[in-house]
Amino acid sequence: LQFGFTTIFVAAFPLAPLLALINNIIEIRLDAYKFVTQWRRPLPSQAKDIGIWYGILEGIGILSVITNAFVIAVTSDFIPRLVYAYKYGPCAGQGRAGEGCMMGYVNASLSIFRVSDFEKRSQPRTNGSELFEEAVKYCRYRDYREPPDSTEPYTYTLQFWHVLAARLAFIIVFEVCFLCCCSL
Repeated sequence: LQFGFTTIFVAAFPLAPLLALINNIIEIRLDAYKFVTQWRRPLPSQAKDIGIWYGILEGIGILSVITNAFVIAVTSDFIPRLVYAYKYGPCAGQGRAGEGCMMGYVNASLSIFRVSDFEKRSQPRTNGSELFEEAVKYCRYRDYREPPDSTEPYTYTLQFWHVLAARLAFIIVFEVCFLCCCSL
């Protein structure tokens, strides 16, 4: 169980392997104390290998590669930044990405929503004039959608599809490379 949780969710909680190691060290010491002072010596029995557990551990390893690839691709900002730097940023088409190539990334990763387009039941209680001295007409949110004034408002932009394709490509390349290294 510990091996499964540690390997499957290591991208979500990178501190898990260290905590598992500390737990195992403490558990080994406690078991040693019990064997020396509390119990009789166990009788050894011979075994050829670990049996069915080898297949189970191998399956957990493959599942962990797939899960971690999805966690990295979907939750991190790594891939959208690369797509912006090489396709949409100031350095697009130059084959390089440096410090100045990310200028405008935040603005490009936010979409615009017209507050008056809310459905009646989900409209805000106030128009924001008490906080901003004038009524709020637009809000920004993290997505890649067309603005409300376009011919097809709130549909996905081409940048969304590029980011999605890059994420799926990353998942496939990550899995193939890692599983090839494991099989070697």
